[in-house]
Amino acid sequence: MSRSVVIEDSGMSRWALKPRHGVSSLLNWRLWRAGLFVLVVGGLLALGMAGCRSSHSIGAPSPTPVALATTEGAGPAETPTHPAVEVPSVSTPSPTSTATATWTPTPTSTSIPSTCTPIPTSTHVPPPTPSLTEIAIGPREGCKVHIGFDVEGDPRILYKILDVLAEEHYRTTFFLQGEWVRYHPEATRRIVAAGHELGNHSWSHRDICKLSDAEIERELQDTESLVVKLTGHSTKPFFRPPYGARDERVREVAYRLGYTTVMWTFGGQDWVTGADADSVYHNIVDHAVPGAIFYLHTSHAYDPPAVKRAIQTLRERGYRLVSLSELVAQP
Repeated sequence: MSRSVVIEDSGMSRWALKPRHGVSSLLNWRLWRAGLFVLVVGGLLALGMAGCRSSHSIGAPSPTPVALATTEGAGPAETPTHPAVEVPSVSTPSPTSTATATWTPTPTSTSIPSTCTPIPTSTHVPPPTPSLTEIAIGPREGCKVHIGFDVEGDPRILYKILDVLAEEHYRTTFFLQGEWVRYHPEATRRIVAAGHELGNHSWSHRDICKLSDAEIERELQDTESLVVKLTGHSTKPFFRPPYGARDERVREVAYRLGYTTVMWTFGGQDWVTGADADSVYHNIVDHAVPGAIFYLHTSHAYDPPAVKRAIQTLRERGYRLVSLSELVAQP
């Protein structure tokens, strides 16, 4: 007579099965049940592992803190807790140095108008009409510069200056003292023979402001008469008072005699203690401006080389070296 067998499993419902073949059937059924249990448990474990893998492979990646520029004096930046958005890195520019204004002498050796065109030779022009207006600088147009000479001292230095001017093809203006001309007639003729322009520097090189009108007239007229007699050339219309001493009265007397009073823009300072060729050169080229009038003397041995260098440098910078008549000539 067959019996019903009831099998219980913790946590599971009852199963009522009726074996068909006795004890062997019962053993087979238990094996089948164990296998089913293994399959169920294995499946659950597989599902759990798959879920774990999915939680790591799906969704946004873990946020990476973005380095943010901090402001000096502020606290540390907080680490964002939300998923980070990829933000391009922005660097805070370092402040650039502000240019400090520096004073540059005007003009410098490089501050030459771009329109200057070097002209190696001077062009002869007729002298201007006398004027009561004093000249201390010429027109600023045309990039013209004048380097002239007050004549004095040993003629041998004068001859070296004349040689330099001939080599550089520069015709300029020489101011003559009547007393010097009287003792050096041949040197005076050589100045004229070289094609240079003449000016009047009085007869005796005294402070002309201390002289009467008649004495001033005699200083100028005696010099003019002797120069014309020796060379056939006039010193008019340019007069440079000795030591630069002049006033309105002196200018008026000179004008009545056919002269314009001429001063200078810069001196070469060749007469100061300690002067040499280099200092004279720099006193010219470092102060060059269009229209400048420079003056030197013919009594210093270091002037010839200084003048040669100055002429060459100024021409390289685009200046035109001219006589006084050319300087004040209207374009």
